[in-house]
Formats: sequence, structure tokens, C-alpha cells
Amino acid sequence: MRKMLSVLFVSAAVVAAGGCKKRDADTDKSATAVHKAQEDVQEQKQDVRDQQKDVVKEQRDLDKANAELADARAKYTVAVKTRLAKIDARLEELSKRADAKSKEEAANLRTRRDQLAAKLDAAGDKTAAAWEDFKKDVENMFDTLEKDLDNATK
Repeated sequence: MRKMLSVLFVSAAVVAAGGCKKRDADTDKSATAVHKAQEDVQEQKQDVRDQQKDVVKEQRDLDKANAELADARAKYTVAVKTRLAKIDARLEELSKRADAKSKEEAANLRTRRDQLAAKLDAAGDKTAAAWEDFKKDVENMFDTLEKDLDNATK
């Protein structure tokens, strides 16, 4: 009976030891999974930090581009106002002529000049994408107006 109890205890110990090894293996797998998950979280945190840096850099680039666009628009505005002032002076000269045809042409050209000025007043509303088309249209209007003014003052 003692022998039987000994065998029973030894058997129980072997089974328990085998179960412990299985539990140790499960614990090791779980610990490895936790460690891997922690590494993944750290990598994702770094990715987020890198993306935040990219967003900040892109925002700076966008702000710089917007500032350059505003500067270009301001310079353009000064240039077109100068051009309008020259047209105004020539229109004034044309309207001072004594003949009725010159006065009539001056009035017609002044109307077109005022339409151009109104278009220029809307320059600030133009998006960056529409800016180039706007400038082309304004340049064409200026060129046509100046050409007609040249013909009227000959």
C-alpha cells in the first residue's frame, strides 16, 4: 500500500510538473505577445510623432505659400493701379478734345475702364487656382482697352 501511495504521489507530481511546464509555456507565450504588443504600440507612437512633424512642416509650407501669394497679389494690385492711372490720364486728355467724336470715345472707353476696375476690385476673392485665369482675363482687358485708347488718340 505504501508502494501504491508512493507511485500515486510520484504520478501526481509528474502530472503536476507536466502541467506546470504547460502553464509556463502559456505564460511565456503570453509574455511574448504582451512584449510584441508593447513594441507595436511604441512603433505606432513614433509613427504618430513623425506624422505630426510632417503635418507641422506642411502647415508651415502652406503658410509660406499663402504669404507669397498675398505678396504677389499686392504687387499685382500696385502694378494694375499704375496702369489704370496711365489710362485715366490718357482718357482725361481725350475727353478734353473739342470734337464730339473724341468725347464720345472717351465716355465709352471710361465705361470699359470702370468695368475693368470693378473686376480688379474682386481680385481678393479669387482662389489660388483661379488666379492665373483671372490675370489672363485682366491682361486681355487691359490690352484691348489700351489699344482702343491708342486708336482714339491718334
